[in-house]
Amino acid sequence: MVKKKRQIVISGGGPSGLAAALLFADLGWDDIILVERRLTPGDFEKNKAFNYQIDPRGQKLLKRLGIADMLGTYGVANRSFTLTTIKADGDDVVATPPIIDPERQTSYWMTRRNFLEMMYRAIEERNDGRIRLLYGHSFQNIEQGPGGVPQITITDEGSNEHIFKPDLLLACDGLNSQVRRSLKRWPGMAPDQFKMIQYPSASTGLTYKVLNLPACFPVKGKIGAVDDHCMTYSILSRHKDRRDAFALFAFPVTDPNHPRSVNIIREADHNLWKIDNANDLIKYLQDSFPQLDISEIVSLEEAEDFAMLEAGQFPAPQHAKNVHAKLGDGYDAMHCLLIGDAAHAFPPDLGLGVNSALEDLFILDQIIADGGNIEQLCKNYEKVRIPNNESLVRLVQTVAPYQYNHMPWRFRKWILTFMIQRGLNKVMPWLIDKPTFMLTQDHNKDYVEIERRQKKSSLTMRILGIALLSSLAAGTIAALQ
Repeated sequence: MVKKKRQIVISGGGPSGLAAALLFADLGWDDIILVERRLTPGDFEKNKAFNYQIDPRGQKLLKRLGIADMLGTYGVANRSFTLTTIKADGDDVVATPPIIDPERQTSYWMTRRNFLEMMYRAIEERNDGRIRLLYGHSFQNIEQGPGGVPQITITDEGSNEHIFKPDLLLACDGLNSQVRRSLKRWPGMAPDQFKMIQYPSASTGLTYKVLNLPACFPVKGKIGAVDDHCMTYSILSRHKDRRDAFALFAFPVTDPNHPRSVNIIREADHNLWKIDNANDLIKYLQDSFPQLDISEIVSLEEAEDFAMLEAGQFPAPQHAKNVHAKLGDGYDAMHCLLIGDAAHAFPPDLGLGVNSALEDLFILDQIIADGGNIEQLCKNYEKVRIPNNESLVRLVQTVAPYQYNHMPWRFRKWILTFMIQRGLNKVMPWLIDKPTFMLTQDHNKDYVEIERRQKKSSLTMRILGIALLSSLAAGTIAALQ
């Protein structure tokens, strides 16, 4: 009997999709098809101009693929977090907030564009004919073909349909996964089989847009200029009112000639989101940032793009109820796995989005290495990842949702609690753990363990707090007698 060639279809050409193509080529699969709606690898989705920090958790897969050495070319290495804040009068404050675990290994700031280019180059340099990158194609549906055999419909730019019958389908197509939606329509599938279970969070619904600024530019006042393209800057507006106050948060870039993607994150009722034309935007920005010459660093074209850009909103932390489906039976069965945002999505509070997606693939690779048929492997993957996804989403929900300073008093309370716990940990590490924000930076611990340690430390701190208050109350009563 001739051995069946193994075919995989990957829906989505983002970070996890490209990484999956490389991984399954390394695993020896015969036909690897990646489907991506963007027309070319270089197509730039402006409101997806995110900045990633590829940390050691995400680097595990890149090392497995033999491409981790590319990070230094496409990203800015860092071991800590140094921030230069530029006030409205041009004065600056340079600080290194103690929020990064000193034991954490080197991470890399990288734009989404650079990371996608890095992964695409890695595939291109491999020159492996088994990998087919179908740009300008869209995943449409999963349905029963002749004889009830599951099949996938893909359309190209001309709306021509292409049918595939893979052994494995990977949904790497994000929070609004078309694959996940299609699974709901499969005959006999429970309506809630792939329901996204949501958790409330203080950062859910925050609105964001991305403004491109030069990597370096002059600043009026003492600092003189934003002149270090490897530095993170926060440029503060002069306004204090909640509906006008905001900051331009500029992450590092590798190339001083490459624009910085500046994130603006505020509540949905902020006045900035009401502006719908370039001239009004430039006037508003100039009024907000007297330390900048806005007309010199924001072109009319860039301002018009920003004004017309549809704002994005942070989703609620959420995870899929299940991440594996078996469609059909026997020799012609198709298995489907949800990866990355299709399986777990949340606001960028902890910087875990891209890293957790890459870790999904790293864990899948480890499970495959243990051996077994494809159905056993997929079931084992789901068994391992579901508890981890649940803990991951709850951690994002609770650990740092106030960091955007949209609730100033809660932000200050978070900082105070963080510093108290950090101090207690240094004094009695056997009793109080590091703040959970730091624990999530340990790539050797899964999120189930991190959540367990979070709960234990929180309970211990509450007990200590009650004991301290009781002691103070007793002392006060004794003094009054």
